[in-house]
Formats: sequence, structure tokens, C-alpha cells
Amino acid sequence: MEVNVAEAARRLGVNDSRVRQLLRAGELRGRRLGNSWLIPAEEVARRERSERRPGRPLAPKRAWAVLDLLDGGRAAWLSDPARSQVRRYLADLQVPGPDGWWAALRGRSRVLDVVAHPAAIDRLRRVDGLQQAGPAAVVGRGFDVVDLADPVPELYVAAEVWPDLARSLALREGAEPNLRIRIPREVWPFADAGSSGGVVSDAVLAADLLESDEPRAVAAGVARLDELLDAWLRERAR
Repeated sequence: MEVNVAEAARRLGVNDSRVRQLLRAGELRGRRLGNSWLIPAEEVARRERSERRPGRPLAPKRAWAVLDLLDGGRAAWLSDPARSQVRRYLADLQVPGPDGWWAALRGRSRVLDVVAHPAAIDRLRRVDGLQQAGPAAVVGRGFDVVDLADPVPELYVAAEVWPDLARSLALREGAEPNLRIRIPREVWPFADAGSSGGVVSDAVLAADLLESDEPRAVAAGVARLDELLDAWLRERAR
């Protein structure tokens, strides 16, 4: 279901001009129809949830560092002082919950909802260096979530690679996407994952689940992040 600008403005409690600003800035996804905009209802709901959530996002490199440290890494892209600051940040976290985790980590990637031919998706999955993300990637990884019905495929793609891939495979953003692309900001955090056969860490997958429209998936992501934080704090106290 799609809504027009006036209805989106009513649901978000803003004026029509603000909705158009969000659309032009890419902070709200929609499609042009002549001189008008149509916006997916779920996109309006996502924006409504995000407006209610507390806290400022971490800078992208630091958000990725949080996830890497939780998974036993050392966030090699940070300087020693910055890494120490992120460790102190983790040590001071007090049961963030879904809103707190989401708020801290939300700036780590640019997320694109893409329309792609099925053959293009198959080709993408064979490209070296891309990493599987999202609900489909958590199967068999011990997350407390049942398989979701037909989840949209999700892939991590490096920023410098995406433009050529999008052009060569005719990938475009659209109102009825069948692919989600995640482009990490400021750093490629999967350098140790190797080629496309590499495995994205539990912390990263858990953070992906926080953005799901499925409450069970969000709860599973929060539970795994809380487990990883608890283990990290215990190890730090030894």
C-alpha cells in the first residue's frame, strides 16, 4: 500500500513541505508519479518509529567498531585512542534495549531497497567480496527466531563497488523492492571475511535484525546483542 504526501504528513505530524524535504534527501523512500509522490505505508511507519527512538547515532566507524569488539575483534580501522573510547562506551552501556541499540548503530550503513531481475540477484551472490546480510543469513546461527517467510535477500556491498554493479545489472531503487543493499559508511568492516564465502559476524547480523518490520526478528537481534555485550563485559572484568 502507498500513501500520498498529505497522508504521510498527517501520520508523521509534520507539514507537506517537510515530507518532500525528506523524500528529496533520501531519508524517506518514495517514487514520483508525474508531479506527485507515492510513499510505501511501511516506509512511513519506519520513519514514525525512528522519530520516537532516543539517542544519537555513533559515527559510522565507531558503530562498526562496537560490533567488531562484541565479536572479539579489535576494530583495526580505529586509532588506539578512538578504540579505547569505544571500549569505555561499551563498558558504560546499561541494557540498551531495542531503541538504544538501534539509535546507536543506525548510522553505520546506507540502506537501499532495490528492484532487481532474479537473474541479477543470482549474479550478485556470486560476486567476490559481497556479504550476505539480514534474516536469511541468521538461519542455523543460534538466533532465537523462526524462519521468516520469503525474506527479501540482503547483501553488504562496498561503496566503491556499488555504482558499477548497479549499472551493469540494471539495479534501481523502487517502491516494490526484492533486494536490500547495505553499503557500510566510512569503512569496509569485512576485510577478514575474505571472498563471498566469508561469514558476517553475529553482532552485525543482530544489528541488521533491529531494522526488521517483524517483531520476532527485532527481539532476536536484541537478545543476541545483549548476550554478546554480557560476554564482552565478563571477559573485560577477568
